[in-house]
Amino acid sequence: MAGPAALVARARRHVISYFMTQNAVTPDKAIAFVSNRRLENQMFDRFVAAKVLVWAEGGRYYLDVPAWDEYSRQRRRRVGLFMGALAAAGAAAVALMA
Repeated sequence: MAGPAALVARARRHVISYFMTQNAVTPDKAIAFVSNRRLENQMFDRFVAAKVLVWAEGGRYYLDVPAWDEYSRQRRRRVGLFMGALAAAGAAAVALMA
């Protein structure tokens, strides 16, 4: 069974790829998103809150590609900072034990 991080990553990929494969990247090409998976719906809500997915008339949404690029870049940066801090804490723990 996949771990929680893998499930979140899958949901993230599925939601974004749904809009990309439908070419829903402008207001006039907006589409509806329906999923029966709770995690995908949560990711959809997160993307709407982050303005990566933008509401268009009729309850449809489109992917704001520059916003997605920025969101993705910031997420990678946060993960990198976290991993760096984790490595520093591990090195400090090893140094204290020596």
